[in-house]
Amino acid sequence: NTKTGIKISWNKVAAAKSYVIYRAEYINGKWTSWKNVGTCSNTTVYCVDKGVESGITYRYTVRAVNGDYRSAYKTVAGLKFLTEPTVTVKTATNGIKLSWDKSEGAGNYIVYRREYNASTKKWSSWTQLTTVTTRSYTDKNAVAGKIYSYTVRAQSGSAKSSFTASSSIKR
Repeated sequence: NTKTGIKISWNKVAAAKSYVIYRAEYINGKWTSWKNVGTCSNTTVYCVDKGVESGITYRYTVRAVNGDYRSAYKTVAGLKFLTEPTVTVKTATNGIKLSWDKSEGAGNYIVYRREYNASTKKWSSWTQLTTVTTRSYTDKNAVAGKIYSYTVRAQSGSAKSSFTASSSIKR
């Protein structure tokens, strides 16, 4: 998952002049027929399928093409596309409250935080705080006077959205 769609990548084939990407969707308990969703030049080894919807599971196959010659299909496992939630942060009497919009198809949301060190003027690494099924979380461990940055990822099984743009706030 990327911010704008699903990234598909492959190994370069020496004789390929282009690559054709096909997609199938998992709808109502079964896979649809393969659909050609684009062609990429032989100089690239990935593309982003921007025509996906949140909550739908997709699978892909890529064929190397050189004139009338086409490689065999190689299908990869399905991946559910999840849009990244938009996060709002506010100070609260008991900490910092985060809330976000729904990502269609998400079963839960992973909340991350990092802290700004004023003396070194650097941010710490991201730390996973919690996983919740709701669309809000209050960080009760945020210390008054410190600056924090938060990001959230939607999750469904092994599929995760891209990270939201981080939101910073001083408690």
